[in-house]
Amino acid sequence: MKSFKIKIFVFGLTALMVACDLDYEQNPNETNNPPTTGLLNDAVKKMMDDFYDEWFQGRFTLVGMQYWTQTAYADEDRYVYRESQRETWEDFYANLENLRKVIYLNSNEETMVENSQYGSNENQIAVARILMSWTFNIMADTWGDIPYYSYGSDDPDFQALQVADSEEEILSPVYATQSKIYEDILNELQDAESMIDVDALGVQADNIYGGEDEQMALWKKLANSLRLRVALKIRGINPSLADSHIADALSKGVFTSNAENAGFIYESSDVNASPFYRAFNVNNRTDFAISHPFCQLLLGNNLVDHNGVDITANPFFGTEDPRLEKFAIPNRDGNYVGMPVSENSADAGVYPWESSPGDDIINKPDYSQSLIEFAEISFILSELNGWDQTHYENGVRASMEKWGVATSEIDAYIAALPPANEENVLTQKYIALYMDAHTAWQEYRRTGYPHTLILPGTDFSVTPVPGTTIDYTFSSLVEGLTDIPFRLQYPDFERTLNGSNRSEAVSRLSNGDVLDSKLWWDVN
Repeated sequence: MKSFKIKIFVFGLTALMVACDLDYEQNPNETNNPPTTGLLNDAVKKMMDDFYDEWFQGRFTLVGMQYWTQTAYADEDRYVYRESQRETWEDFYANLENLRKVIYLNSNEETMVENSQYGSNENQIAVARILMSWTFNIMADTWGDIPYYSYGSDDPDFQALQVADSEEEILSPVYATQSKIYEDILNELQDAESMIDVDALGVQADNIYGGEDEQMALWKKLANSLRLRVALKIRGINPSLADSHIADALSKGVFTSNAENAGFIYESSDVNASPFYRAFNVNNRTDFAISHPFCQLLLGNNLVDHNGVDITANPFFGTEDPRLEKFAIPNRDGNYVGMPVSENSADAGVYPWESSPGDDIINKPDYSQSLIEFAEISFILSELNGWDQTHYENGVRASMEKWGVATSEIDAYIAALPPANEENVLTQKYIALYMDAHTAWQEYRRTGYPHTLILPGTDFSVTPVPGTTIDYTFSSLVEGLTDIPFRLQYPDFERTLNGSNRSEAVSRLSNGDVLDSKLWWDVN
């Protein structure tokens, strides 16, 4: 798509959001009316790459939530992020534009009949709306107020993606407020679920549920399951809205087994392999390891300070989690050892004992990356039902089965678990959200769990091998930050491209455009 890339280069993000019409006329080798199959396939593949690659997930949310630690670069582990990570914003809007184009081509009278061969128009529109809702939810969770687009609402503040085939072009879209965005996301998911016709032609180029016998019924369950996630998040700030959507989503049906998990399966070839396979095996990256806090949690240990005194209380103390051998690879000595957050990159580079992420993650090109799973739904249901034991155990079992843990090991682990309560359920949810670190970050901000993370200013000690203990202090590189970040700063190019609207959004943040400004729903 040469002309598309040219427009990004010349006009930047705002033009991409509001003026990009995918002008294929400038390229004689490309069609003026791209099939919706190509647009949808391209959008989903790139969305998964952008959200779950080594930069946005690997060096941002995976290290932020202390699932991983970097072995060569310590800055992001201590909350100094690169501008290129913030600029992923631009890629997200490019993917959203392709999804908006799918909606347009299936609703415009001149193109909808032709594109109905790729799936009923309504089903294609519904799938695009669900994927847009999933994307905008992550973006709003990351930055707060953002330019937003809605298919079903005519709210004048929803000005993103107003392009040449719309009634008007808006070159400087306002940043919609989070309260409006999340309410509309819930409505979009609800309307998209109702829009799906399970008896009509399914959607081609569907890399999530394509090929399944009940493809569109599963998309309905995905919409309801995502609605459950979003509604629970805002329940602390808008309980009536949240509870109405929770009740409706449950009545219409959410995931009931791992067979319904929403996952994108990458290909076996290096070109279309999973992001971390490419990072480790194509680009020869070796700079990620399982973190010390996460490894100790799975080993059933507490973290200790320089005097050997416990600084965390592992709710599963004394019980080793069999998922550890799936989540990590034994180190050179055959042991599972986590990587501590070092004071600087030089120190990180000489720590020789760390365990790398698991084989399925870094050495399997056709790894399946989940958008949302039954395990998460089970933990949500446990919470909604007063920390229910059955749903709690269902969540643990679903997570372990998904990772391929043997049934006998699952049964033994569940039998050893302490009973369901807030900390136990939410800590198990954190474990189950491994490789969906953004959702785990959302959950930490919403609930304050897990309590097993090392926060800035904490002294801790690591004993990687018997007889060798190393003392550390976790020092944030961001002055005054005493917790993990609550949000990511806006990309710098927005100061130039959409300065006044950006400034208005910043003025609504509690501390300005900084990492410790809490989002609207973060009332914990």
